[in-house]
Amino acid sequence: MRIIILADTHMPRMAKVWPAALLPYLEQADHIIHAGDLQDSRVLDSLSSFAPVTAVSGNIDSSELIDNLPKKQLLTFHGLKIGLTHGHGKGKTTEQRAKLAFEGEHLDLLIFGHSHIPVHKEEAGLVLFNPGSPTDKRRQERFSFGELIVEEDGIWSLKHINYDDKKG
Repeated sequence: MRIIILADTHMPRMAKVWPAALLPYLEQADHIIHAGDLQDSRVLDSLSSFAPVTAVSGNIDSSELIDNLPKKQLLTFHGLKIGLTHGHGKGKTTEQRAKLAFEGEHLDLLIFGHSHIPVHKEEAGLVLFNPGSPTDKRRQERFSFGELIVEEDGIWSLKHINYDDKKG
């Protein structure tokens, strides 16, 4: 199963269309995960035209998205347990807030956004992953998103896909 991981797309403010570098991944996706800050419900509709989408609300999302999307979600793909949240809030770091959102839950992977900073590390058996942003890299060198491959036997791999130009 091929899962594309996005966050902080901020569309249509930061881009009117999906970056060319991202499109082939969306077209081959079995599922799409979005860690918030879609900004507009049309972004969710567009993603749904590629594959089923699981998303959470972020701090700059429209009131419609905030009303219709949860702040956090638990997902399981072939036994892989995933926590999904945006990570915004007051106090602590984005990463700390994301971990606190799932305190007491047993997760294999925690996906969050908000900071636009790509993260891929392991702490005490938990993989922390922020895909960065495919449309708003801020002070990062490159635009980015994530690709998660989960096999039926539960074996999984995760990586960032980076590129230089938002137009692809």
